[in-house]
Amino acid sequence: MKTLMIVARASMMGELEELLHENGINAYSLLNKVLGKGQTGKVEAFFHPGYTGFNLMILAVLPSDQVDRVVSALKAFHTARVKGAHGEPIPFKLFSFPCEELI
Repeated sequence: MKTLMIVARASMMGELEELLHENGINAYSLLNKVLGKGQTGKVEAFFHPGYTGFNLMILAVLPSDQVDRVVSALKAFHTARVKGAHGEPIPFKLFSFPCEELI
């Protein structure tokens, strides 16, 4: 098994959840209002209504036989976003690491 960790701008949440569902991923953890600093700048806490500049983090544990399909779909999503941003960095990262279910 592997865990995928997706860090992206909160405005991408709907599209990412749809992509996961389309690829058979219906169980994951979603962390909202994730703050931090990365390649596209610092994400800080703002307290005005409608602010969508926060990041989110999705953690999904997948059986090994599903990983390649989901990663390919996420890479295609990333490529389309980069193309739309004319090569500028976008607030989207994908990581994976081995996972073992203990309980």
